[in-house]
Amino acid sequence: MATRAPFLSTRYGGYYHREIPQEDAELTRIGPGTPCGEYLRRFWQPVTFSDDLKDLPVALKILGEELVAFRDFSGRIGLVEAHCPHRGTSLEFGLVSERGIRCCYHGWLFDVDGTILETPGEPEDSTLKDRLCHGAYPTHEYNGTIFAYMGPPDQKPPFPLMDTYEREGYRLMPGKKYNYPCNWLQILENAMDPVHTSFLHTIV
Repeated sequence: MATRAPFLSTRYGGYYHREIPQEDAELTRIGPGTPCGEYLRRFWQPVTFSDDLKDLPVALKILGEELVAFRDFSGRIGLVEAHCPHRGTSLEFGLVSERGIRCCYHGWLFDVDGTILETPGEPEDSTLKDRLCHGAYPTHEYNGTIFAYMGPPDQKPPFPLMDTYEREGYRLMPGKKYNYPCNWLQILENAMDPVHTSFLHTIV
């Protein structure tokens, strides 16, 4: 027969409460190579709003990765690794071009798919740009939101059109961005908890 821990059945039993909560890293860590990170990368993730992409690149941190989003002058959206593979300069300070984004340090030009288009300063017969690619992710723009697929390229699913995106008489619109100092699961648990709204959100 199971017995209760003393702190569950003893008045003033705080002394017996010795267990220290541990982080469930397998579930809450979402960086590259982590179990949950690999799972979440199999789906299209919202990464920024269309209105954020104007003349300047935008620095983002998505699933633990430092990235830069931009819209080039031909209207295509790029989501690339934040640091230039040449000397590590942040592409947050890059120059948006007609085709892709150019590093502000030595002028390397990257297309939205990571193709290296130009490598100024390299010898004329250099094939460096033909042998390398910069890290990039495919994007999809829908109703004012930019989504990215960050999983294996050969397993990219079609962009899903959920019924909540297409409800008659409704329109999906970008909202406000919030930065919370916690992991993704804490946000999701809170969003799915209806009871707290009738108490916490009624306190004045």
